[in-house]
Amino acid sequence: MDSRSGVAEENTAASKGIRKKVKNSESVALRRYKIDTYNLADLDKVLNDVYCSCRPVSADYDARNDTLKHLDALALDVFYDSKGGRPVLKAYGSFAMDMFFARSDLDVSFNFGDGASELPRDTKLQFLGRFAEKLRSLQGEGHVRNVVSILSARVPIVRFFDQRTCVECDLAVDSKEGVLNSRIIQIISQIDDRFQKLCLLIKHWAKAHDVNSALHKTLNSISITLLVAHHLQTQNPPILPPFSLLFKDGIDPPNVEKRTQEFLNWGKRNKESLGRLFVSFFVKLQSVEFLWRQGLCVSLLSGLWISKRWRKAGAGINVEDFIDVSQNVARVVNERGAKKIYGSINKTVEDLFEFLNGKVDGAHLKDMLFVPQPVVEPPPPPPPPVQPVEVYHKPTHHINYRCDEFKGRHNKRPRLGNGGHYVGDDSHAIDLPPPPPPFGRVYTIYCDKFGPQNLT
Repeated sequence: MDSRSGVAEENTAASKGIRKKVKNSESVALRRYKIDTYNLADLDKVLNDVYCSCRPVSADYDARNDTLKHLDALALDVFYDSKGGRPVLKAYGSFAMDMFFARSDLDVSFNFGDGASELPRDTKLQFLGRFAEKLRSLQGEGHVRNVVSILSARVPIVRFFDQRTCVECDLAVDSKEGVLNSRIIQIISQIDDRFQKLCLLIKHWAKAHDVNSALHKTLNSISITLLVAHHLQTQNPPILPPFSLLFKDGIDPPNVEKRTQEFLNWGKRNKESLGRLFVSFFVKLQSVEFLWRQGLCVSLLSGLWISKRWRKAGAGINVEDFIDVSQNVARVVNERGAKKIYGSINKTVEDLFEFLNGKVDGAHLKDMLFVPQPVVEPPPPPPPPVQPVEVYHKPTHHINYRCDEFKGRHNKRPRLGNGGHYVGDDSHAIDLPPPPPPFGRVYTIYCDKFGPQNLT
């Protein structure tokens, strides 16, 4: 799991070429919008108000810590006879990064052993099954509800709602990479407080616009976090350093934390406000939309845009995992998801400049950016006009007639038109298709000598 193996990709000709395209596209966008000509003080106030209102309070921290205590006690009960010993419970995700909301779920991993290697998937599923069984027994007692096993995901989980703390929890087994990833992000957020603030605001925006859902093929939370970090790395001057500088002594959290202390306030030369960073985040993403399919990729290790082709090519956004550079953390985004994300980005840029140009007030802007809007489904297209068509039915019933009346009057057997057929000698069964509703059909028996005989 050597995170530094991907750094050389920044120096390829393809990466240099795509960075030039990014620079040109972003320069055109900044000239078009003229961000620096606006007074952003009112926008800063709006965003700071939103940030303060969505920050969790002490009760939200207490509820999650109580949930962790409940789960730790359950783990002792469920895994008392486990050969791997008692698991160690670790929170990861937004709570571990301190980038969560009051309604955010709690990601928890039960880790077995101290090694870096993870358990086989079958073993994880077995352990999750045991825990799910225990939770369902508690569901009957009213302690939890909505226990759901999601075992087909890349990281299989059991999801449930803790009735005692009112916290929804996603439980994984041996998700050591997720724990490590979250801890490193939390450490790096100490370098500049604008990182944590901007992450919360962009996540709040993404939830309001329904583009923060791996299930619906849009951005997961770690993708949003890394896109924000990369935005701060690529500002001029940069606010966050390339992660490779923080990993010189390895990616073990104590070593990363020690290195991070040397970079505190590293971006103090950059005086951009929260409002300007918020606007430029969306303008920057808008300007590079057409480059993702050309191999554009976010690299946190180098702190640069790079060119990278993935083994499984995606249709949307490419964000390199800084722990395992072979992984695109935004790989779930498909073509439809990318279209929805960029529809929201484009609308947000319009809304921001409507506000900056004095056409809407701050309260209206808050609603447009951070309040879920009702989805208006377009009316279904009218059905196409029904055209008459000739349908040939498979014969399904019979009409029997005797040939006495035809005896001696024809030299050949009668034949049936319209797809039927003649069967037998003296007594004949003619297979006829059922008449289509609402009208019957005239079927014609052809006899060589006497001409057509009609049956209805």
